[in-house]
Amino acid sequence: MSSSPVIYTDLDGTLLDHDTYSAHEAKEILGQLSASHVPVIPATSKTYAEVADFREQMSLDHAFIVENGAAVYVPMSLNIRCPMGSKIFEDYWVREFGVRRQALCDVIEALDMSSQFAFKSLNEMRAAEVADITGLDLESAKRAQMRLYSETIDWRDSSDALQKFKTVLTDIGFAVSHGGRFVHLMGPNNKGIAARWFQNLLKREWTPDLISIAAGDAPNDREMLEGADFALVMRNDRGTPLVLERSGSTYVSDGSGPNAWAAGIREIFKSNGWRI
Repeated sequence: MSSSPVIYTDLDGTLLDHDTYSAHEAKEILGQLSASHVPVIPATSKTYAEVADFREQMSLDHAFIVENGAAVYVPMSLNIRCPMGSKIFEDYWVREFGVRRQALCDVIEALDMSSQFAFKSLNEMRAAEVADITGLDLESAKRAQMRLYSETIDWRDSSDALQKFKTVLTDIGFAVSHGGRFVHLMGPNNKGIAARWFQNLLKREWTPDLISIAAGDAPNDREMLEGADFALVMRNDRGTPLVLERSGSTYVSDGSGPNAWAAGIREIFKSNGWRI
């Protein structure tokens, strides 16, 4: 192929089934992409612990983006130099874009937000309650609570109240993002910033011919989808796709989850004459 694609993909509701959290139906194409040396980079609201477990299950070996663009984890085994300002964690170097979770918790407490709005943080719940809300098994629920850069909440108030809540936090420099199930509180980071930064790094380290494909279904995927060379907009579990403002090549899936993800990726590759 004349151009070299890199795939940045959301997980929940996109590569993973919304209800079962399985990516089994996409395992064949993931293997083909790996054999063709096409990097598949999860870009998700999930934690490091969750993505590390998923990568092991799916035999993925490239970088990944966690907690809505808060940090990029790059295996030191890859031929990518560690930029100055990065940190070393286990077998990865890490570039951080987010603020630490404790700073978010301190702001929420200082503003007494819990007395004004009805919500509950995943970290305030027992793992069994998280498992009950999400449908995750107990160990997966514990991994979902291991947040370093964001606070994930189960919103239990009205839509109008959520807008007021969001305004209070954005006015002081934080961000509030909507995923498939939860509301995420974080610093001024997003998946799009992290993906663009890493794509530019790959172009410098590998080849300027790299192109980006982004796949996602939720509002917290918007910046990543808008900024990619090719966008695969996944229908959510209700069958509704995001409406984007981009003028670049955009594909809309026929459904949600791994089957539709695989079909969408195949369509993009076929329409551009790329083989997997």
